[in-house]
Amino acid sequence: MNRSKLLVALVVVLTIGIAAAAVVLRGGLRCAGFAGPGITPAELPPPPGSGRLRVASFNLRNFPLDERPEAPGSGFSRRTNICDLETALAGLGAQVMGFSEVCDTRRFPPILRRAGGGRPMRILFSADGGGAGQHLAVAWDGSALELVEGPIEIAGLVVKPGLRPGLAVRLRETAGSARDLLVVVVHLDAGRDDLEHRLEQVRALAAFVRGEVERTGDRDVVVVGDFNTVGGPGLEPLAELGLVDAILAGAGLERLANATGCSQYWEGPGEPDGVFRASLLDHVYLGGVRAAAPARSWLHCARLGCGELVSRPGAEDGTFFDVSDHCPVTFEVQAGEE
Repeated sequence: MNRSKLLVALVVVLTIGIAAAAVVLRGGLRCAGFAGPGITPAELPPPPGSGRLRVASFNLRNFPLDERPEAPGSGFSRRTNICDLETALAGLGAQVMGFSEVCDTRRFPPILRRAGGGRPMRILFSADGGGAGQHLAVAWDGSALELVEGPIEIAGLVVKPGLRPGLAVRLRETAGSARDLLVVVVHLDAGRDDLEHRLEQVRALAAFVRGEVERTGDRDVVVVGDFNTVGGPGLEPLAELGLVDAILAGAGLERLANATGCSQYWEGPGEPDGVFRASLLDHVYLGGVRAAAPARSWLHCARLGCGELVSRPGAEDGTFFDVSDHCPVTFEVQAGEE
């Protein structure tokens, strides 16, 4: 065999070896989940409409949770199934994504890149993840948008020690009118006893958005994230949401309704009994842009229609336990719209 043929043979062997290694690596990921069909098309959105920009928001529940001890009576505690998460992200088909609770900023980008299916996915994280190390992130399809400015950390949201700042980036669409979008992700304080802190955070968010619109002269703003609108002493969740709406309206933002009606499941009051209840914590606020349709939640929120999630050992809900207690939320705006 002459030298050129030997070189070709070596290249072929190396290519096959790399491909085989990729298969082994994929198989070695934490992909073992619960029995059942896995993530089905009915739990994910259809492809985005022509000429539309799809945006997604997803709380990833302390990604990556690395332990799943048994919880007698209610199935298992949660743990991230890397392959199910990748399938979910790929199925969203979003050009812009806002994430919260990314605790390992090193392990998440490779999952996002694989989920992109060949699209050049870009991502920026907040430097500060708060006391629990829960970083925010904005990701985008580099073939549809380019970074103009960011990351910008909204320190005003840290109204007490341990809370997370907000995260903002300015993106420009690369087609059509080349519109700029200020994309903001938040993850507000949790708990009914923390209502006043949340409202203070919302006021800081409104001030930030007003300042950015004044600084740039651009009204196109998208705010997504986990607002933790659980209510407070003497105040129901819907009443808190009304207060948030009023504060953000002062910054030119309007909440986009969620047609599914929920975005997260929790154990409910009392002792754990394997019955989980739906709540609406993840919201979308828009300024200067109009959505083509209401926002919708996917995975277990879509599967159950926001009804009760009942979990028993051997009959666990896969995406709730394997991916996140939150459901991804998507919506679309007309690309290049002014």
